[in-house]
Amino acid sequence: MKYCFLILFPFFFTLGFAQSNSEIFLFDLNKNNAKIKVSNGTNISNNEGYDNQPSFFGDTNILYASTRSGQTDIAQYHITYKSKTFINFTKGGEYTPLKIPNKNAVSAVRLDTDGKQRLYSYNLSNGESTELIKDLIVAYYTWYDENSIVSAVIENEQLNLYLTNITDGKSRKYATSVGRSFHKIPKSDLVSFIYKEANKPWQIRSLNPENGVTRLIANTMEGVEDICWLDSKTLLSGKNGILYKLTLKQDNNWKRIADLSSYGIKNITRLATNKDGSKLLIAADIHSENENLEVSDSTNDQTEAITLLSDTEAAAIVQKHIAPFNTRDLNAFSNAFDANVVVNKFPKDYMYSGRNTLKENYREFFRNNKKSNVKVLNRMVLNNYVVDEELVTLNNLTIRQATVYNVDKDGIKSMTFIRNKNTTSNPETIVNEQLEAYNKRDIEEFGKTYTKDIKLYQFPEDITSNGKDELVKRYEVIFEKVPDLNAEIMNRIVLGNKVIDYEKATINEKVYYAIAIYEVEDGLISKVTFIQ
Repeated sequence: MKYCFLILFPFFFTLGFAQSNSEIFLFDLNKNNAKIKVSNGTNISNNEGYDNQPSFFGDTNILYASTRSGQTDIAQYHITYKSKTFINFTKGGEYTPLKIPNKNAVSAVRLDTDGKQRLYSYNLSNGESTELIKDLIVAYYTWYDENSIVSAVIENEQLNLYLTNITDGKSRKYATSVGRSFHKIPKSDLVSFIYKEANKPWQIRSLNPENGVTRLIANTMEGVEDICWLDSKTLLSGKNGILYKLTLKQDNNWKRIADLSSYGIKNITRLATNKDGSKLLIAADIHSENENLEVSDSTNDQTEAITLLSDTEAAAIVQKHIAPFNTRDLNAFSNAFDANVVVNKFPKDYMYSGRNTLKENYREFFRNNKKSNVKVLNRMVLNNYVVDEELVTLNNLTIRQATVYNVDKDGIKSMTFIRNKNTTSNPETIVNEQLEAYNKRDIEEFGKTYTKDIKLYQFPEDITSNGKDELVKRYEVIFEKVPDLNAEIMNRIVLGNKVIDYEKATINEKVYYAIAIYEVEDGLISKVTFIQ
């Protein structure tokens, strides 16, 4: 028997899905009073792999990061001739290319093959590159003027905002816990950035680089940190395949402009407009050609191409970094990680990447914390994923956290921290009620355990279901057609408002496993992220 989806309590286990692919789209913009029209969209990258972080380079050219031969380099698209060229030939990968004001040069964040991550300039006349900021690990940035850079710098597992004068090399920190979106605000001497205070709505704030003063402009849409300015009063942003606008002192909330899903756009990320506001660039994840195909309940084609480790092997790879962390053996600790390791906050809030960068950060971490120790309290292993419940001691402070490790034979490929969050109720109660309703195949009681805007994700943040109506509609079919449907919890971690379950599900006499991360708000399940 075939199904368009399978359920792993309560995840729609879609077999045969393809990895998301990002592309660059160019649109025409027309603003008439409060109305904004978006038209004539074109996929200008049209390239298999990673294409992202676009920016305008004058009136007729576009810069963006693009994959070629397995490496990310700086691409230049000529709007008039509809052609693409690459402007650099370094061994490292380049990201966030921007025109340097008043110079025949561009800048980009470069991740070298040895893991070193720095901001460089590239001379367009001879192609030579020069390091711009030597003592800071820049992740994202914008130019304030030809001598000043506003950037998000990786420090102690977070991004902090710095202003750097590249003439004298001096840098000043003006904010902590910032996002990746930086823009000059039109007709002003200000720069906008995203402020991400824990457990509060993300804010768009302004920075005056002359005196360091920051002020609130507006809140972002929930979970969205990418914006751009259409003019001095109008902001643009995207969520899923929808484009939104916010006109300051006019709109009370973000207003929908256009649904761009007909272009194959699944999730809008980066945005940029040209100087006169007549063109819009969007970087977006696009739907795979095979994403909506009916698939059988057989082996996942994607996992066949990946060497799956045994549970013992995967756990042993993670264990390699525990003892060196506790003994502060920095070399042995860092060597437990892959050369291109990526470190995130859950679900996919990028912190930094590269073994050398990790080593630098933990050298500073050990210097700032005279006492540090980690103890594994509980462990779940599924395929090449390991989820640890950890008790961490820093000086005289003890905290409990969970960490998701993705591993292969070369070491830890990614490390995602799940922080504890205060809660006034026991999240296990509603998760247990959901399990009971699931096993009874009681669709009414099952639906009552979720919030109206419940979202299901595949780790780290590929959305698979949006809203209770969609969830209930799908489960009605499953509850009717799968008489032996049953799920049981094999292992559990409870962390603040989160319940992390290792689940075993029986579906049509077959057994499946998954790790589910439930997030509970006001006594109901608001989000579920699945690892498989």
